[in-house]
Amino acid sequence: MSFNEKYQAGESYKDTSKEDPSGLLDNPEKLVADLIKDYSGVRSQASPADLLALVKQLLQKGQPLDDKKGTTEMLIGILTALPRSSKARTALTNKLIDTLWNNLQHPPLSYVGGDVKYEVANSDKPEHKDHCKVYDTIEFKVPGTNVTLREQVPQAPDGLHQYRMPDGSFNNILEPNLGRAGTPYAKSVRSEKRLHGVKPDPGLLFDLLMARGEGDFKENPAGISSMLFYHAAIIIHDIFRTNRTDMNKSDTSSYLDLAPLYGSSLKDQLEIRTMKEGKLKPDTFHEKRLLGQPAGVNVMLVLYSRFHNYVADILLKINENGRFSLSTPPNASEEDKAKAIAKQDHDLFNVARLITGGLYINICLHDYLRAITNTHHSASDWTLDPRVAIDKQFDGDGVPRGVGNQVSVEFNLLYRFHSCISQRDERWINDFFLKLFPGRKAEDLQDVSWTELGQALLTFEANTPKDPSVRTFDGLERQADGTFKDEDLVRILKTAMEDPAGCFGARMVPKALKVVEVLGIIQGRKWQCASLNEFREFFGLKRYNQFSDINSDPEIANILEKLYTDPDMVELYPGLMIEDIKPQRNPGSGIMPTYSVGRAVLSDAITLVRSDRFNTIDYTVSNLTAWGYNEVQQDYKTLGGSMLYKLIQRGVPNWFPYNSVAVMQPMYTKSANEKIAKEIGTFDQFTTADPKPPAKVAVTMSNETIKKVLGNTQQYVVPWLKPLNDLFPGKKDYGFFMLAGDEQKNYQHRADWQKAMKKVPNLHDAVHTFIEREGAKLIKKETFTFKKGLDQIDIIRDVAIPLNAQLLSDMFYFDMRTDENPDGELGAAELYRSLLDIRIWGVNNNDPAQAWNRRRRAQEGVKKIYESTKKLVAEVDLGRPRGVGLISAVTNRIGAKSYLKKDSLRSCGLKLVEELLAQGNSIDHVTDNLWLTAFGGIGVPVTTFYEVLSFFLRPENESIWAEVQAIAQKGDEATLHAYVAEAQRMTSSQRNVRVSKGSGEVDGQSITPGTAVVMMLGEAGRNAKEIPDADKFNAQRKAQDVSAFSYGQHECLAKDLALAFVTGLIKLVADLKELRPAPGQMGTVKTIRVGTEKAYLNDSWSYLGFDASTWKVHFNGHGKGNFEGDRVPTKSTPIQEYYSLLQKRKDEILRR
Repeated sequence: MSFNEKYQAGESYKDTSKEDPSGLLDNPEKLVADLIKDYSGVRSQASPADLLALVKQLLQKGQPLDDKKGTTEMLIGILTALPRSSKARTALTNKLIDTLWNNLQHPPLSYVGGDVKYEVANSDKPEHKDHCKVYDTIEFKVPGTNVTLREQVPQAPDGLHQYRMPDGSFNNILEPNLGRAGTPYAKSVRSEKRLHGVKPDPGLLFDLLMARGEGDFKENPAGISSMLFYHAAIIIHDIFRTNRTDMNKSDTSSYLDLAPLYGSSLKDQLEIRTMKEGKLKPDTFHEKRLLGQPAGVNVMLVLYSRFHNYVADILLKINENGRFSLSTPPNASEEDKAKAIAKQDHDLFNVARLITGGLYINICLHDYLRAITNTHHSASDWTLDPRVAIDKQFDGDGVPRGVGNQVSVEFNLLYRFHSCISQRDERWINDFFLKLFPGRKAEDLQDVSWTELGQALLTFEANTPKDPSVRTFDGLERQADGTFKDEDLVRILKTAMEDPAGCFGARMVPKALKVVEVLGIIQGRKWQCASLNEFREFFGLKRYNQFSDINSDPEIANILEKLYTDPDMVELYPGLMIEDIKPQRNPGSGIMPTYSVGRAVLSDAITLVRSDRFNTIDYTVSNLTAWGYNEVQQDYKTLGGSMLYKLIQRGVPNWFPYNSVAVMQPMYTKSANEKIAKEIGTFDQFTTADPKPPAKVAVTMSNETIKKVLGNTQQYVVPWLKPLNDLFPGKKDYGFFMLAGDEQKNYQHRADWQKAMKKVPNLHDAVHTFIEREGAKLIKKETFTFKKGLDQIDIIRDVAIPLNAQLLSDMFYFDMRTDENPDGELGAAELYRSLLDIRIWGVNNNDPAQAWNRRRRAQEGVKKIYESTKKLVAEVDLGRPRGVGLISAVTNRIGAKSYLKKDSLRSCGLKLVEELLAQGNSIDHVTDNLWLTAFGGIGVPVTTFYEVLSFFLRPENESIWAEVQAIAQKGDEATLHAYVAEAQRMTSSQRNVRVSKGSGEVDGQSITPGTAVVMMLGEAGRNAKEIPDADKFNAQRKAQDVSAFSYGQHECLAKDLALAFVTGLIKLVADLKELRPAPGQMGTVKTIRVGTEKAYLNDSWSYLGFDASTWKVHFNGHGKGNFEGDRVPTKSTPIQEYYSLLQKRKDEILRR
C-alpha cells in the first residue's frame, strides 16, 4: 500500500486491472500440483488426476470432447473456486474462451440464399427501390424550429466509425456489410451427410417428441426464473428477424445492439426518438413482435428505454470536453441552429445508445451467462467474460476481437427455448392465441395451420398502432406524459421474478406452439441444415453412436430409431431440442440445456460479444465518456458483477429494497435466491420484503419550518439507524449512537461525548495549531512552480483532503501513518475514502442503483478502521493506571504513546479515548464510538472550504478577499471566523432530512407517515423572505438559529471545530499572493444538478460525488495581493463551434 496515494473520488488514479498469466499452461503437471496445494476449494471440485486430465484436454486440439462427462462444467466449478487474484484462473479462463471462440469461423465463410429480381420490360410501374435505400434516408422537423432536415446513413467507404450504425453495418470497418441488417444468414456447418429424401412429418415429430403433456411441466431444479428467458427473448429478437419474403435474410443485424429497443434502420429510429437532446419517446421501444410475448419482456425494454433517457440527461449535464455543446455561435441562422440541434441530438443519442448497450452486454455476461453456468450458486466472482485481451499464448495471432459477425441458420434454430416456458406463461400464450383465433378453444390450439397463423399475425400487426410511443401491452395504459405507471411495471416484474421457468428436453414445448415448431422444422429443412451429428462434430463434440446416446429414455430412443433409422440421419432440428439435458451442477450448469445446445450457446455467447467492435476494442472511455463507462461497469464484488438489478433500480427507483433478495439476481426465483444465499452464508445481507411505493418527499427552504421540524422529534425522526444497522445485520446494533434516534439513550450518548470532549484540555487550540502547522507543510510540499511568478496547487486534493483525514485521525486516535504514529496502517487517502464511504452510506445514500455497492464499501471502510483502531484503544486501556502501574509504565514508554508530542492534537485524541474508557465503556464500544462520531466530519468541511474560498475568489468579491487577506495577516481570528461564517451562509449546499411518523403539512405539502422531509439548510440561509438582505455579504450579520450545521438536538456536535478547520485553511491560503482559480476548465470544480442534489465530478469526470475532490489554483509566491491579469489568458472558441465555422467557410468557397 502506498502511503503517498492521492485521493480521487470513486476510483484510484492507478490502473490495477492488468494481469499477465502467460506461461502457466506450459507445464500442466506443475499447474495442477500448485492448484491442489494452494486452494482447498479446488480439491472439493476435482481429484488431482481428473484436474490434470481436464487441463490436458483443454490444451488438446482436434480430439472430440465427450460432453456427457461434464468436463466444461467441472472446469467452471474449478474456476469459481479460485480467487480473482489467481493467475491460473486467468490463464484457464482465457484458454476456455480461446476454445469456445475457435468452435466457430470468424467471420463465417458460407451463407444461405441468393436471388435475382425481375421487372416487366417497358412497364409503367414505379421502379423497384432497393430495401436499404428506402430506410437509409429520413426527413424530420427539428424540435423548436421551423426547419426540416434530411439525414442519410453513409455508404461505404464512409461510415460512422465512432457510433453503431442503425443497421449494424461498419462494425467491421474493412467489411462494412458483415452482419448488416438485410444480409443473408451464414451457414456454419457443412452438410455432407445425405439425409432422408422424405423426412418424418413435422406435425408427427412434434406430437411424438416435443409436445408437453398435461401435468408434464418440470420446474428448473436450479431455480431459474422466467426473467432469464425474457432476457433471452430480447437477445433472440435482437439478432434474428427472418425476412417474410426471403427467409434466407435477417432484417436485423448480427450484433447485440438492442435492436428491439432501437430498431434496425434510421427510419425505425425516427419512430422512437424525440430528435432532441438524444432522448427516446417516453417508455417506447421499436420491436412490435415482442407485443406478442409475455408482459415481462416488454417491461424489460421499457426499463432500457428509461435508462437510455437517464443516461442522455446526465451526458448533456456533464458535457465532457464540450462534445455535446451546440456547434453554432449565438448569431447563427435558423437553418444552422437546426443543424446544430440535430447534431447535438445525434451525438447524445448515439453515445447514450453505446452506454445502454454496455449495460445490456454486462447483463448478458454477469447475470444471464452466470445463470446459464449456475455460477450464481457460489460465492465466486468468476464470470466467463469473453472481452478480455488474449495475447499470442495460444496461436500466432492471439484470439482476435472486434472482427465482425454474421448470425447463422443453425443458431436461428438453436435459440428456440420454448421448452422452458413457465406454466404461467403457457397460460398467457393460450390466452393470447385465443384472442388471435376467436372461436377456438385452448385444447385445439395445436390444430392451428400455418395459413391461419400467418393471417392472424398480419391482423394483429395491422391493429397495432404504427406509432411505437402509443403502443401498450398486457392491458396497461399510458399516462398523460406517455409513460406507464411504475406500479404496473413493478407488479409485472415481481410476478416474473417469482415465476419458475421450465426445463429443456423432449416433450416440454407447450402444445399451443405446435404450429411455430412445425414451421421451424420446415425452415431448417429449407435451409438444408447439417445433421445433429455433423453439428456436434463441428463443435468438437463426440458423435452419437446410438439413439440412446441422444436420449436415454427408451421410449424416446425407440421413436427416434423408427423415424430416422440411424443416429447419423437425425436432423439438427428438432434433434437439438430432444436430447438428454445436462444435470444441474453447482456451479457449472444452471439452465440445464440439452447437451449440444449447452456447448453451442457458450460458443455463440463468446462470439456475439467478442466479435463486436463496440463491445471490445471500441468499448472505451473515449467512446462512452468517462462517466458513461463507469456507470455501466460491473463490480465483481457484487454477485460476480451482476447488473440487472441496476437496470431495475434505475427504471423504477426506490420501489424494491436496495438489498431485495429477488432483485439482486432476478434470473433466479426469489425462493431460489433465498436458498442460495443461506447456503453460501450471505442471507443476512438481503431482505425478503416485497416492493412498495417509494416514500413521498417534501422539501422546505424555510427557517421557521426547519426549526419546527427539527424541534419536533416525536413527529419527525432521524432515519439513520437502519442503514447503520444494515452494515452488520444481527451482529452489531448501533441504536445507542446519538444520531441513531430520539430516545433517551441517544441523548445520553451525546451528553457523554460532550462531557468527554470538555475534559480534553486545549482542544480548540490544538486544532488551530494543527491546521496552521500541517496545512503549511502540505502547501509547501504540493506547490508546483511552473515559472517565476506562477505556482500551482490542487488545494482540495493535495491540501484540504489529507488535512481533513489527519485531523480526524489525530482527534479520534485512528491509525493513520504520521510523524506521531510512524507505524500506522492507513494512508491519508485510504482513511479519507473509508470514512467518506461510511458517511455516504450512513447519511447520504440517495441512489438505489448504487446502494448495494455503497453499503459494501462502507462495510469495508468500517472493518478497516475498526480493526486498526481497536489495537490502539486496547493499548490505551492497557496503559491506564492499575495496581502498581508496571504495565502502564512500560506501555507508555514503548507503545504508540511514546511518539506523541506535548499538547498536540493526537495527544488530545489519546486523552479523549482515555475519557471514554473512564466512563466504563468497553474497548469494542469505544472503538465503535470513535468511527461513528468521526464519519460526519469527513468531506463536508472540505466542500465548505471550497464553497467559501470560491466565493471569496470571484472577481466581483475582490474587495472582500482583500479584507480577508488583511484580517488574516493581522491574526484577528474572531473577525476572520465571522467572514468565513457569512461566506458559508452565502454558498452552502448542505441539507438535512427527517421522516414523518404521522400525517400533517409542511409548507403546504401534505405529509403522511413515511414522508421524507428534506430541509435545504443552505437555501434557508439565503431565504429572502426571512433573511434581511439575504443576497448581500455582511460579516457583522447576527448568527441565525438554523445554519448549515443544522439545528436542535442533532446539531453538529463539533461545528466549532469544523469552522475552525475552514477558517484555518482560509487563513493559510490568504497568504498566497494573487491567488485565483487556474485558467479554463483546469480551475473549475465541475458540478451538475441531479434532481435537487448538487453533484461534484471527480478528477476523471467518471464519478458523481457529494463533495469537492479536486480544484487547481494558481498564485505567485506568498504575501498579499489580488490578481490583476486576465483570468482566462487563452481565449478559445468551443471545438464544435470551430469545426462548424470551418465547414461553413469551406461550403461558401465551394459555392463560388
